[in-house]
Amino acid sequence: MKSNTNNIIPTLNDLLQLEYLVASTGFSLLPKQPVHSVLAGKHASKLRGRGLDFEEARKYVAGDDIRNIDWRVTARTRTTYTKVFTEEKEKPVLIITDLTPSMFFGSKVYTKSYIASQLAAISAFKVLKNSDRVGGITFNHKQTVTHAPKRNRKNILQYFNTMVSFNKELLNENNNIEDKTEVFEKVLNKTISIATHDFLVIIISDFINTSAKTKKQIIHISQHNDVILCPISDPMESDLGSDKLVLSDGNLQFLWKENNQKQTANFKRQQNEYNQNFQKEISRYGIPFMQLNTVEPINLQLKNLFKNKLQKNR
Repeated sequence: MKSNTNNIIPTLNDLLQLEYLVASTGFSLLPKQPVHSVLAGKHASKLRGRGLDFEEARKYVAGDDIRNIDWRVTARTRTTYTKVFTEEKEKPVLIITDLTPSMFFGSKVYTKSYIASQLAAISAFKVLKNSDRVGGITFNHKQTVTHAPKRNRKNILQYFNTMVSFNKELLNENNNIEDKTEVFEKVLNKTISIATHDFLVIIISDFINTSAKTKKQIIHISQHNDVILCPISDPMESDLGSDKLVLSDGNLQFLWKENNQKQTANFKRQQNEYNQNFQKEISRYGIPFMQLNTVEPINLQLKNLFKNKLQKNR
């Protein structure tokens, strides 16, 4: 990892300066149709309401207006259904940022936690620019801090300060790599309680230690919300190379022997299978991925991602 802390942990000023990316590039992060893209602006959304254009009937969700219950469908199916209407409206955005110890890693240029914080900041600025509400849930292995979606810069500053503080903890503490499955599940439960429906939920993580329950929670969130997963990876996580390395989880050490081609091939295969299976399973539910790395600057990565997306949509 590079010794230059500018690429390891972000300062508040680093995050604030990213507003220029939104102001100068003018990129559109969501198309007119919902789902399968990134970061909502104003677009057609499903609303509960009266006197609007009827779109469809769906199963009743706690919190829906009982005046919109579709009694004919309910009587026919013996399951409560509600009418869904369409109108142009804002879409509140909730950004989930993983800053657990496994994110504090980078073999070349940046740490995963650095890129994650940058992406979260750019996302927040984009949403605020569109006059929508934005909030975030930031978590590490010790605590979780929630900022409810609001439409003001003060809320964003508080959210950024939380990310900066969590990044400093990663730098200053002796962070053992712990299984974060349980804490991730708790964060997703909190997300479910906040994002009841018609939210955009952006989840930024390396998705290490993803459990079957975690996948079910993500799928559950996507049933009534737009969800985008943003996996951040480092090249060394899938290919350790042929050099002699001493690997450690903070407690135990392991010598990775030089030129052990069999070990290298097995490690690379296992990692690739895990990543491919996870993405394949989640993609079946129409949940898009936005893959990032710790090598390229965030602005170039976003430029390439949206360039490729535009080419595919043509």
